[in-house]
Amino acid sequence: LKKKKEKKANNTSSKNARLKTRSKMAETDIPVIGEGKHTLKIEATCCNIKKIDLKFYGIEKATCQVTIKCNGKEWKTTEERGLDPTWEQHVIFKINDPETDKISAVFHCAGIQLGDEQFYSLDKLLKGKQTFKGLVVPGGKADMLFTAVDFGSEEAPQEDDAFMDFL
Repeated sequence: LKKKKEKKANNTSSKNARLKTRSKMAETDIPVIGEGKHTLKIEATCCNIKKIDLKFYGIEKATCQVTIKCNGKEWKTTEERGLDPTWEQHVIFKINDPETDKISAVFHCAGIQLGDEQFYSLDKLLKGKQTFKGLVVPGGKADMLFTAVDFGSEEAPQEDDAFMDFL
């Protein structure tokens, strides 16, 4: 019984060490794409396409991947198996002008593009705040988080409730 507890403690400590190493690697190994003066961090988190009809698209085994593009440069997530994989992968795009530059994303399942290429404007992002962006695909969606690292408004614009004055 004592040996089992020691073995379990060793497994737990080595697992924690691996997780710490992985998180340190993740922070320093984020790919940087582009050459602009502004920094946009994107995290492709996960997708769920469980409602898709794979037979319609001729797909036998689902492997999901997202391609993100900006100013002619692109980055792809790893290709993960299943209908609801988790990526939690980061990329940094160096952009020129947040007012005019756009990010586009395309979803692939088993190498087949599902849905249309979708575009995201960057001019409404808040500086330092994660903003959820969804990539709608047939049978579900893919989730991403955009963070304007060094551009964007400091706080959300105030909503005008003047229309309530007449009440």
